[in-house]
Amino acid sequence: MTLPAIISDGLAWFLVCLFIQAAFHKLGAPRYYSQLMTRYVGRLGGGLAVWLVALLEAGVALSLLLPQSRAAGLAVAAGLLLVYGGLMASQVLRGETGMQCGCAGPDSQLGISWALVARNGVCAGLALLAMTSGEAASAGWVGLIVSLFVALFAVLVYETSEQLISNAQWMAGES
Repeated sequence: MTLPAIISDGLAWFLVCLFIQAAFHKLGAPRYYSQLMTRYVGRLGGGLAVWLVALLEAGVALSLLLPQSRAAGLAVAAGLLLVYGGLMASQVLRGETGMQCGCAGPDSQLGISWALVARNGVCAGLALLAMTSGEAASAGWVGLIVSLFVALFAVLVYETSEQLISNAQWMAGES
């Protein structure tokens, strides 16, 4: 099964938004992310790690914009999302559910949870799905508009899921 290129483009653009936002969060609050990364990975976290991860995330976003590097970018995006999900899962298993995830920036009270682990898994799955795109002829303006709609829809679903998870945590008294 191959995914139409128009939908694949939209999913890639969604991931561009996701990884650019993640990089900007880290570059805008390196001290916060340094402390958070240290909690996640111990001594491997820290100041330099924040900058390296931010550069990696920005590089992934850039690679998704370039057709010749999109497949590699999608693979790395899926891998990073799975690593982030795995790090959250390990903390949840240790009982660290009060820990912030860092997903929504330093001002968010969003804590790690199985819902966020699942969300990362879904996003990784979308990256892998986008890799199955078949070659397609240019669809012109209509294709561009449909791709932008797919990207916008995915961003809205992502942001809505984040808010629903945050609201559920707040209502449960977890944040």
